[in-house]
This record gives sequence, structure tokens and C-alpha cells, in this order.
Amino acid sequence: MLDTDTKELSGTFCNVADTAHSDKYSVFASFSHYRIDGLWKDGWELSLSSNRTLGSAGIQADFRNITFSVAASGLPALKSSVTIHTADSSLYATALVERGAPDLATIHWESENENDEVHLIEGDWNSQYLRKGFTAGARFAGNELAAGLQHIGTTPYNAKREYFIKDSSRIWLWNAQYTHHFETSKLDFYYAGISADVNIFGNTWRDNSTKRFMFVPLDASLHYGSIQWEKETFGLDARGIKADIHMERNKKRFFETFAPNRLLPVSIMQTLSFSFLQKNFLVDADVNLSAVMLGGHFNPQFEITTHTKVSPRIDLHGYYTYDEIEVDRTSSTTSFIGYSAQNEAWSWMLESYGLVAGLGITLERETQGILRNLSLFASATQIVPFKTDYTERTETPSDKNKNAGLESGGIFRSGFAAHFGASIRF
Repeated sequence: MLDTDTKELSGTFCNVADTAHSDKYSVFASFSHYRIDGLWKDGWELSLSSNRTLGSAGIQADFRNITFSVAASGLPALKSSVTIHTADSSLYATALVERGAPDLATIHWESENENDEVHLIEGDWNSQYLRKGFTAGARFAGNELAAGLQHIGTTPYNAKREYFIKDSSRIWLWNAQYTHHFETSKLDFYYAGISADVNIFGNTWRDNSTKRFMFVPLDASLHYGSIQWEKETFGLDARGIKADIHMERNKKRFFETFAPNRLLPVSIMQTLSFSFLQKNFLVDADVNLSAVMLGGHFNPQFEITTHTKVSPRIDLHGYYTYDEIEVDRTSSTTSFIGYSAQNEAWSWMLESYGLVAGLGITLERETQGILRNLSLFASATQIVPFKTDYTERTETPSDKNKNAGLESGGIFRSGFAAHFGASIRF
């Protein structure tokens, strides 16, 4: 999605799911595969990848005033929920608890200098989390109202591997939705927010002991809102998102952002000069992202035969985004004869506006036999920038105020997404 010769981001996802109903009980299962790859080159090379195939299954029991659900997945994770509701579900409240221990990603760092004592680091990022949530809602006179609150906490643990990543996080998620149904149309308001306090640790394990060489404290917040109006085959919508991420350096001992000297075994450290590899990197970073979209869709339906329908869909939205990233880094070296520090600063700014165009089609066939419904659908989305301003500024002791521009539209030139799917009902 994002590629400026030094920064890349891409992802794929595939999912198959099925549900079987019998009286008050439902059994559901799914099988999914996803892959996410990120790469950042800046002299050194930092990459993140996650490639997982997961299966999940569960059972749900529906009674007059209460519903139970239990599901397990290959993360691994186990989730249970209970819903209390009126007989017509006009009032309901749901509580859920989920515990899991997923492998989040593999992080790979490679130095630009192959002769460095620590040239290559590759560690798996594992996490243990507990998610708790509560949702309440009501339906009355053509209105639907719902609100929810969730809390996710992760617990760090040590793995007996040469390099590994762990985190200690506290994340709050909340959302609210209001929908009003008119005779032939629907108006929907939605808002969601996230507040996160995340501490990421890089560790090395040798000689039955664990040393920390990296500490990344992150404070993040995200706000998303949308307004949508739909009437039969036509709809209008407006969406907006704002995200802020902050990382603050901590000059206290053992709180270096990245300390390569801690990666070395004691035997090597004892034979090296005191001035070799005694380097620490302290980083401040601010990321501010904002974007708005405004547009609509047209989704007519045509009947080909008595039991077959085809529904083409056209989406067209205008977008505007303004994003800023600022990074300040202090590289300090300590030895028995003194101390030296070097300050470096980078900033990136992106401002862009244009169109997001999408085309899709759904083919649906309904019969009276064993196969009651078959639906096939496909869609493609393309970013079409009208103007893109991208500025990169660096400020180092050897290179002051260097600016790098990017041709208009270049950063989104490969911004493309595709979706294919099928639904079968017996």
C-alpha cells in the first residue's frame, strides 16, 4: 500500500465461515489466513511480518431471556459471553471475557554494516492478554441505540530464546451507535475511540538470565466517526479518523530505546574495549494522522432469471488526509575516558486529496432444494490522488535541513485493494 522506495506495507486476508442452527442452539466455525508485511529502510533495515493460519469454533445457546456463547480459536484464545435480553430483544446487555496468548509478529532488524558485532536481530513478539467488555442496547419505534466499553490488558512473560519481544499494555475501547429507520431509508451515526498505553520490550536470554536491550513506551489515541444514510439502492456517507501516537525518551538508567551493548554475551563484553559498542539510542517521536472521506454508493439489483439476481455496486468518495511524523534521536556513547552524544532529527509530512473509487458485483441464486442460497461477490478499490505533497526533512550534524520531495501522487501509486468471496446457505 505504501511504497516510497524505503517504506512498504502490504497485507492479505482470506476467511471461510459456516454456522449451523438447530432449535435453540447454533454451532459456528471459521478458518482464516492472513499475512501482513512492513519494511522500513534507512541505512539499517527494520521489518515486521505476521503470517498466520487460524481456525475457530464455538457454540451458542438461545433461550427466552438469556443467551450463552463459548468460542475457541487457534491464536490460542478462549472467549465466553452471556447476554440478558427481553423476549423480543428490544432491551439487551452483554458481558464478555476472553483470554489468549497470540504470536503477534516477527520483528527483524539488520544493521547497514555487516561487520558490526551485532549485525542481525530477529525475535518473535508474543503476548498474553485478558479482554473484558460490556455492551448494552435498545430497540424502540424504529430506533436502535447501542454502546459498549472494553478493556484489554497484556501480561509480559520471558521466553527462553536468543531474542524475543514482549509487551505490557493497557487498552480501552469504546463505541456508540444510533440508527433510525424511516419507511424506505435508514440513518446511522457511529463513533469509536481507543486509548492505549503500550510498553514494548526487546529481550535477550543467555546463560539462564534475561537482559533487556530495548524499551519503547507508546501513548496512543484514535477517534473514528461516521454518518451514513441509505435508501434502497443509493447511499451517502461521511467518515473521519484522527490518530495520535507519542513516544517519549526516558533518560533513566536501563530505559534506553535501543542499547546494542546489551545484546552481547558476557564473555565477549569482557574481551572488548570499554569504548566499543557502549552506545544507547534515546528517541522522542510524535505521529499525527487525520483523514476525512465524503461520498456515496449506487447498488442497483437486476433479476436475470426467476431465481438469479445480479447487483453491481459503484462507490465513489473524495478524501483528504494530512499526516505528520517527527522523530528526535540522541545517540550517546560512554567510555572510561568520557561521554559523547549526537542529536538527529527527522520529520515527514504528507498532505493529499483525491478520490477513492470502487467497483463490485454480487451474483445471488436462490432455489427450493438442498442448496437454498448461493452468493458470489467481488470488488476492487483504487486510490486516485489529484494532488499529493510529501516532504521529508533531516537534521543531523553532517546534514542540516535536507529536504526531499516526492512527485504528486507517487506515494499512493500502488494503493489498491481487492476482495473476493462466496456465501452458501443450506
